[in-house]
Amino acid sequence: MLNRGFRTQESLARYWAEQAVDLCNDIDDESLVEHIEPVHAAIRGLEKDRRIMVIGGDSCGKSTLLSGIAGAPLIARVPLQRHYVCWRYRSADGDATCSRFLPYEHLSGLELVDTQSCSDAAVADTVRQLLQGADVVIATVDGRNYAQSPVWSVLNSMPDKMVGECLLAVTFTEKLAAEAALNLKEKLRDFCREQLGNTLPLYFVNPTAEQDCEVFAERVQEALRMPDGVRATIRRVLDKGVELVRKQGRVLNARAAVGRTDSGFLAGIEQEIDNFLSHQMLGVKQRCEAYVGSVNATLPLLLGCVRRALGSTLSPVVLMRLEQMGAGTEKCFYRMILDEVTKQQQESDEQFILSCAGHWKSVRPRMKKTLECEIGEFPTESLEVELSELRSRMGRELYEPFKSAGLRNKMADLYKKRIGWMRAFVGFVCLFLFVAGVLGFIGQDEPAIYSVGVAGVIWLVGSLAHLVASRRIRYEVLRLAATLEAPLRSAIAAAVEKLVISRVSAYRRLYTAPRHKVAQQEAMLEPLQKRYSTINIQLSSVFPRI
Repeated sequence: MLNRGFRTQESLARYWAEQAVDLCNDIDDESLVEHIEPVHAAIRGLEKDRRIMVIGGDSCGKSTLLSGIAGAPLIARVPLQRHYVCWRYRSADGDATCSRFLPYEHLSGLELVDTQSCSDAAVADTVRQLLQGADVVIATVDGRNYAQSPVWSVLNSMPDKMVGECLLAVTFTEKLAAEAALNLKEKLRDFCREQLGNTLPLYFVNPTAEQDCEVFAERVQEALRMPDGVRATIRRVLDKGVELVRKQGRVLNARAAVGRTDSGFLAGIEQEIDNFLSHQMLGVKQRCEAYVGSVNATLPLLLGCVRRALGSTLSPVVLMRLEQMGAGTEKCFYRMILDEVTKQQQESDEQFILSCAGHWKSVRPRMKKTLECEIGEFPTESLEVELSELRSRMGRELYEPFKSAGLRNKMADLYKKRIGWMRAFVGFVCLFLFVAGVLGFIGQDEPAIYSVGVAGVIWLVGSLAHLVASRRIRYEVLRLAATLEAPLRSAIAAAVEKLVISRVSAYRRLYTAPRHKVAQQEAMLEPLQKRYSTINIQLSSVFPRI
């Protein structure tokens, strides 16, 4: 009986082709992506049912013959109401008008197409369309009047590639006389050659004879297994799989060549970066002195800010400011130092980026030539972002001396000492002004003027005291700021040294990707090569079986 055949080879081809696709994901190379879809398309071709068609004229035994060779009596018992019926071993989810489903497991993977008489022009057109996807065509002719069969005109329009997979089944030869039956085969060959230009494989078959159907089923099975039949789809999967594996082999061989390259090249690059770091460290001391000098330059500005905040005369506004002047003075001093240091460091970082870009430009062609690794254009923006983060971190480290020295609390105490007497002066001024207002309200102008004068004298004395206190405060602020010189110098030196090391490390990390890629390829290369070798051998071993 009929069966699809080559199930083992299909399973092997599918499995190892899918293994080749999975290997692509692990190799992770863009050049392989375009070769994956052809493998998937070829694998989808294995899922297609193999079509066996029977065509012929009226009452030539088409359905009975198809039923006999398939071992499915149901086919012969169901009348054709449409141009054709497709019989499959599947669940009933197809086209209800043209599809029927058989309960015979041995027919799984086959599509048996039974057609009406080709003498009908509409049927003939439908048959011609179905021929395009047929694997085996059984042209059935009645041996008693073969010349009148409509099948010849249909076969004339059959694609050339189908000629080798078309069988000519001659029925009702048992009703012919013995001598006529003996001469019929030769006559049919001549007639076939005359009609089609070639001779088709010709078989005498009695559709009602079980032995004849079994013998003819073997012939159909052989035709189904021809190189252009089931084996063609398997071979297509194998061809696409082998093609993909060969591409993988080239990629793996290229990576192996990279792995065999002198490892001293990367060590040389590292040494160049180390020399670069040593050169950068030579300028740390000079840069720290420049930063400390900028700190000293901020002191007059700080004193000017304090003087403006305190004002030149005593007033309630100044009194209210004194509560927040400690934190404000510390913040102002820190911000001035940070702005100056950050500005100078930013200029230094710009020079650093230019130096790194120059070194990168010299390394890029060497990296490409030696390691076959393209590192691309210098990532200026990426390095700028990291250097900005390093400057922010340095700014936070510069606040540590302020925090350790308790500068905020000391300055707060400095201002709070003056609040008491300033509040007293302001209070007396307000009191005498209030008394003057009351006296003026009741008409006592002279005492009122006297009260205003007293308030003015008190305010004048308080303002003079405020000026003296302001001068004393600035002196104390200068003294407290001077106590930070040594801690700030130490903090700046540590922060700058750390920043220089960190920014060279940031530049060094730009080479992490190629280093990591090469190292990862070396680590993964051996298992990938083993898998590649196994897949290649297994795919090649399926070829002889088909």
